[in-house]
Amino acid sequence: MRADLGDFTQEKEAMERHSRILLGQNDDLTKELERFVNTDEVLRQQLDRRGRVIVMQDRDNQEIGMSTSKIYDARARSPLRDSRKYSPSPIGGGVTRTTMATSGAYKPGNGSPLRSSYKPTYGKY
Repeated sequence: MRADLGDFTQEKEAMERHSRILLGQNDDLTKELERFVNTDEVLRQQLDRRGRVIVMQDRDNQEIGMSTSKIYDARARSPLRDSRKYSPSPIGGGVTRTTMATSGAYKPGNGSPLRSSYKPTYGKY
């Protein structure tokens, strides 16, 4: 019986050593998994650019608005221009330059817009 008790004691000690080894390995794996999770969270936050893009778009829109208001203020202080040359743009609220061809000031057959002495010679043959 003493021999059986000694065998059981050795077996118990061997199982406890094995259990400690497994617990140590489990702790090491748990720490490694936690590092992976933390690294994943850091990378996810770095790659999630939605917040930064929204902030940049808001800042750009504010700068565009301030720039537009400065343009309107400067134009309000400048002398009035010929309304045919500068007209409000239908898109964006800016000002577009109209040329003589698009403003209706020059029409074919009225002569040259550069020389009033020009007489058209086409169509008289």
